[in-house]
Amino acid sequence: VLGEHVGAGDMFYWGAGAPLAQGERGSMASLDSTLRKGPPPTSWRQPELPEVIAMLNYRLDPVKSNAAAYLQHLTFKNDKLKSEVRRLKGIPALVSMLDNPKKEVHHAACGALKNISYGRDPDNKIAIKNCDGIPALVRLLRKTRDQDLTDTITGTLWNLSSHDSVKMEIVDHALHALSDEVMVPHSGWERGSDGGEETCKPRHLEWETALTNTAGCLRNVSSERSEARRKLRECSGLVDSLMYIVQSQINCKDVDNKLVENSVCLLRNLSYQVHREVPGCERYQETVPVNQGPAPANQKTGCFSSRKGKGRKDDDGTADTIDIPKRTTPAKGYELLFQPEVVRVYTSLLRESKNPSVLEASAGAIQNLCAGRWTYGCYIRAVMRQEKGLPMMTELLAHGNDRVVRAMSGALRNLAIDARNRELLGKHAVPNLVANLPGGGQSQPVRALSEETVVSVLSTLAEVVGSSVDAAKTLRSSQGIERLVLINKDGNRSDREVRGAGLVLQIVWGFKELRRTLEKDGWKKSDFVVNVNHPNSSSRSNGGYEDSSTLPLIDRGKSLLPSPSIPSLSFQFPALAFLYVVSSLTRGRRNTLDDTLEPADSDTAPVKTFKGQICVLTSTLAYAQEHNS
Repeated sequence: VLGEHVGAGDMFYWGAGAPLAQGERGSMASLDSTLRKGPPPTSWRQPELPEVIAMLNYRLDPVKSNAAAYLQHLTFKNDKLKSEVRRLKGIPALVSMLDNPKKEVHHAACGALKNISYGRDPDNKIAIKNCDGIPALVRLLRKTRDQDLTDTITGTLWNLSSHDSVKMEIVDHALHALSDEVMVPHSGWERGSDGGEETCKPRHLEWETALTNTAGCLRNVSSERSEARRKLRECSGLVDSLMYIVQSQINCKDVDNKLVENSVCLLRNLSYQVHREVPGCERYQETVPVNQGPAPANQKTGCFSSRKGKGRKDDDGTADTIDIPKRTTPAKGYELLFQPEVVRVYTSLLRESKNPSVLEASAGAIQNLCAGRWTYGCYIRAVMRQEKGLPMMTELLAHGNDRVVRAMSGALRNLAIDARNRELLGKHAVPNLVANLPGGGQSQPVRALSEETVVSVLSTLAEVVGSSVDAAKTLRSSQGIERLVLINKDGNRSDREVRGAGLVLQIVWGFKELRRTLEKDGWKKSDFVVNVNHPNSSSRSNGGYEDSSTLPLIDRGKSLLPSPSIPSLSFQFPALAFLYVVSSLTRGRRNTLDDTLEPADSDTAPVKTFKGQICVLTSTLAYAQEHNS
């Protein structure tokens, strides 16, 4: 969810010496007529919330815009007040103001809606959706050429997109506007594809906020269901722009910002089930599994070491010949998601990024693309070997982030469907996988990994060890047997973990040439027998996990809270005293709504909706005393 914005760019102090401002004729006339009803008040009070909301329907635009700006200010990090605004029917009034032709009116209304839509309370988001707030935001997005307003609109849509019931509404009504008005024109893709001069940054650096907001919004909605993913994949220019943004940021080695994170996570989600969901997917399916059996004994398939032996070439996998058909036309649109060339994008991110979300999404995209029995999955498994992706992912198994470890393990599991990859991983990756199992002892401290991650590691071990006695020997020498047996005997481990460990143990015991060695180590047959049902062994050595795709991020419990809010103002000015005059407020009562603010995690640029709107009424309000609210 995008952060909230305060409603003012500056502090305002109103006192007897304040300079007069030239206000709008209608606004001043209304205020003057109200003032003439009695003597000037000696003090002012904060307006009650119902009175502020009533101002949203006032006939004068300056009153409406200032009321909306005040609401934006009040709702900063104030969930209680947001709910009150909803209860008092303020949201429909704010949405109706989005179609007002006056800039100050629709700008203030949009700022208030952005704050109200921020947070985990779904009722505010649903209320905005139910009064056609999303189509109204889209109409405003298509009309405006104001950068700040575009940032605010896209930020509001990002906030709304975090709730499941709103996602398809955004896909149906806002997708093409977001692509046409933000992603395509401001990514720099069209200029680059025309052969013009390319730069590291997107075309307009000042639009980075809008690009980040839009990518974040689409990242959320892409997790909804297959229909949403289909519409995003087929949206003209969207995938092209995302790929261009990511590649341009890789070129200038700036891959850890929020724009790249949102873009890569979106690409990952669009890669989910791509082998089943793209048009004409049946023509890519393999009728007979290719390259799934044991690797030929005389075939050199190393890619983990660059050390060269005397008198022989480096055995780094580059000698592999991959029969990838030549394209007669350049790939575009959703085809870019699964072209073998995309491997270089993800391996570059794995090499350069320090952002755990980028690492997780890059590995997740590879896992998705390698899922299933389809020709492009076969190509990508082989290209990953050539591009040294296997050792990169193996090293990242030691990462400190649980989700990164899980993503790397899942990707390696699907990469191991390729026989040559499986052999290489059996030689080089087994110790790294074992290190992530519980029960390391003093010399190898236990890593506090989640059940999901441990199960993923066990599944990958089963795939890698399944057809290789050498991999089983490496497992033994890495103290893997001890850890697997401990999982089975530990009453605190889940059934899934016990089944996973039991499957690997049964695979190891199945190698008859290893049994005597295992018995010399002190193990008995009973140590390798687990009293739980396990997956059919016939699927084990033939890619039993090949159809495992990573679920879109939001579906896996990762609520997107990417851009926290800015600090609040100190409220060191008379909070919209003009509303007191215009609305004939009842004396003697103060607004008592809780305006306690949570600490901000980082800063973002404020929306400047107050500036100039309060000063225009200073001449009428010069009598107001300075006040700390």
